[in-house]
Formats: sequence, structure tokens, C-alpha cells
Amino acid sequence: MNKLSTFLVACAFLLPGCGQETVSSGSPGHAGGSSFADIYAAAEQALAVAEAKRNVWSKTEGLLRDAKVANADGRIDEAIALATEAKLQAELASIQADTEAETWRTRVLSN
Repeated sequence: MNKLSTFLVACAFLLPGCGQETVSSGSPGHAGGSSFADIYAAAEQALAVAEAKRNVWSKTEGLLRDAKVANADGRIDEAIALATEAKLQAELASIQADTEAETWRTRVLSN
């Protein structure tokens, strides 16, 4: 139960950022903040961590592909939103992998 609580607390801190507008210094209309390239790179890095743990959610890679297409088409706000969602999914998948591994060790292997 302790690891589940840790997972839920982590989600509570990560999920509130989902609905916030992400800004980019690289396009008009954005006040400042991270560019699409920065967010995309962070999402790729988070995805690599999740892949190393063999726990990638089914929609994450598609979100990154869609983000790249949206950016190429000039739809910067959409591209940033998609890359941000992909990053969040990859981070949560990584947390899930850690939680499930620890749960397996404590509940199954210790018996």
C-alpha cells in the first residue's frame, strides 16, 4: 500500500500541470518559456527512460509523431500541447514501472 500511495502522490503533483498553457519563446503570441524543441527533447528523453524500463504507454509515441507534424505545419500551440502530453505520459509510465517493480518485489518475491 505504501508504494501505491507514493504513486498517487506523484500523480497528484504531475497532473495539475496538464491543463496549464505551455508557452514558447520561439513563436509569436507566446510570452516566454520553453520552446517546442526543448519540450520535444524533454519528451524524447522521458520516453527513453520509460523504454529502458520496458513500460511505454500505447499513445505516447503517437503523440510525439503528431507533435512533430503539427510543428512542421506551423501549429506551434498544438505541437507544444502534444509534446507536453507525451512527456507527461512517459514520466507517468516510468513512475508506474518503478511502482509495479517494487510492488512485485515486496508482495510476491518476499512471500
